[in-house]
Amino acid sequence: MTNHEVEPFHRSLQRVVNARTAAMQISTGKLAERLGPNYRSFMYWLEGERSFPAHLLPALCLELNDFQLMDVLERQMGRVAFRIPAVSGAGKSVHDVRVTQRLVKEVGEALESLADTLEDGIVTEAELKKTLPEIDDVIRECAHLKHWLEQHWEVDGKRKA
Repeated sequence: MTNHEVEPFHRSLQRVVNARTAAMQISTGKLAERLGPNYRSFMYWLEGERSFPAHLLPALCLELNDFQLMDVLERQMGRVAFRIPAVSGAGKSVHDVRVTQRLVKEVGEALESLADTLEDGIVTEAELKKTLPEIDDVIRECAHLKHWLEQHWEVDGKRKA
């Protein structure tokens, strides 16, 4: 498969489910039981004999604690999404500094990786594989910061009212 070919969704599903169930030390039958469908239906989906139901995808990703399958669909749509962080009122000032610090760190790492990639004016596959995750990390941290700021604005606005 070349870089421009898209892996069929059932292959991505099979790859992710097999890797995560092995890492979590649970069977695919146990995973199917947790999600609700019967084992036979679940195996048809993994083997690509039937389409995986879209309404089960969020629950599957949460159960596996892995969002690669959502990423596959998002890339096909030309979009990027990230899990929304929880915001708590306790330790707000310390959390403020950590959120900003994490963003600055991710930006620095991404810029360093990008500089290495662009140094010779040619982008190799190895450089691409190293740089894209760094850029994704920056985008994720920016999305987290945006959501975090919006939630704090809402909370702070309610305190003043």
